[in-house]
Amino acid sequence: MGVYDQSIAVFLAPIKEFLADESVTEVLINGPKEIWIERKGKLTLTDVHFHDETALQAAVRNIAQYVKRTIDNQNPQLDARLPDGSRIHAVLPPSARKGTTVAIRKFSKAADLSFAKLISFGSISPEGAEFLTLCVGLAKNIIVSGGTGSGKTTFLNLLGGLLPKDERLMVVEDASELQIDAPHVVCFETKAADHEGKGALTIRDLVRSAMRLRPDRIVVGEVRGPEALDLITVMNTGHGGSMGTTHANTPTDALVRLETLATMGDTSIPLAALRRQIAGAVHLVVQAKRLHDGSRKITNISEVLGVDEHGRYETQDIFKFVQTGIDENHKILGRMEGMGIIPTFYEEIEVNGLSFDIAKFGTPPKPKYPKTTTALNTASGHGAPAAHGHAPAAASHAPAPASANNPAVAAAMAKLSPAQLAQLNAGAAKAGMPVQAYYQALIKQQAAKKNGGQAA
Repeated sequence: MGVYDQSIAVFLAPIKEFLADESVTEVLINGPKEIWIERKGKLTLTDVHFHDETALQAAVRNIAQYVKRTIDNQNPQLDARLPDGSRIHAVLPPSARKGTTVAIRKFSKAADLSFAKLISFGSISPEGAEFLTLCVGLAKNIIVSGGTGSGKTTFLNLLGGLLPKDERLMVVEDASELQIDAPHVVCFETKAADHEGKGALTIRDLVRSAMRLRPDRIVVGEVRGPEALDLITVMNTGHGGSMGTTHANTPTDALVRLETLATMGDTSIPLAALRRQIAGAVHLVVQAKRLHDGSRKITNISEVLGVDEHGRYETQDIFKFVQTGIDENHKILGRMEGMGIIPTFYEEIEVNGLSFDIAKFGTPPKPKYPKTTTALNTASGHGAPAAHGHAPAAASHAPAPASANNPAVAAAMAKLSPAQLAQLNAGAAKAGMPVQAYYQALIKQQAAKKNGGQAA
């Protein structure tokens, strides 16, 4: 029996069974006499307890010593990774008024993670999973956003396992949690300062080191400080396919969060320029949420389009979880659905010989705009241009007639509904353009808009 196992057996004996129980995802200790566990997303108060505060503090101090951290009256907080990969955070009295307060969050082993399981749980749709798999292969920069306990790290773990096997991946974390299954992974973990205040290594320090170590991609486990600026720089300087997580409630909030954190690192960058850099760096935001029934779901897969004329971030949901009701057991019913929006980089999927049926993006939303504008946009499956109340600018820059014979565009058009084709024909006639060229112009307008947003 190892030293850590001995510590578990002696000091953590009251919660040992919960740490070994794979159905328990979190153990919460609110002082020696109150212990809760999370199982299947629901919290339950247990009937076990520590003998007294002294015994609980002895357990926490023993763990801190084992992981080479300090927790005492001068350093009353502990944030660390346990040898089994679990994450522990503890706070000592008097700040913790009920007694020493501890949260131990357990994580699934990498081998247990798969899109197939998430699909079976209803956490994501098959179409959403397939789309994200393609996006990782296309080296799209992805931010996974969500609240505490929403499953951000678990999902980032899964995305990391989809990386091409011939790429060199750098993983930077505060406390190591990711267990990415890839052949060439280099992992870095922050280091606290010693008792003299020296020797600290921050996430920002490690991201900068990672950039000098020939990475193909860099993954930051959680962006919560000025390292946001460095991750944005990574994404904008040839390290496509980089990823990270951040705390936010919506995709747009995630971009604002990155902006706020980035200004902590360099306040000399003009806000307008910083926003354009963020919008140009991040291609997709994946929103994870823990719903009130305890289930964890991917609620949005959103594309970042750029920054509008007012300096606001523009995003569009490619896939979104749509709730349809609640069953007799108070479980949320619903499904992730395509929003009828074709991503601006759809042509990259075809050019790279990848296959994704355009019909999987769903049916375009019902028009909410005047007929003179919606007829031009609904047919293409793009709602964003119509929202500005004018015809697509791309229509005034028609491609050469030869481009109207693009087989990929023709194949995409073949999947449109009769109603969509009718609207497309009407719009092309009004613009005086061949139908295929007009459809292609609609798609390219969105791509041009995003590229324009990347300029500093």
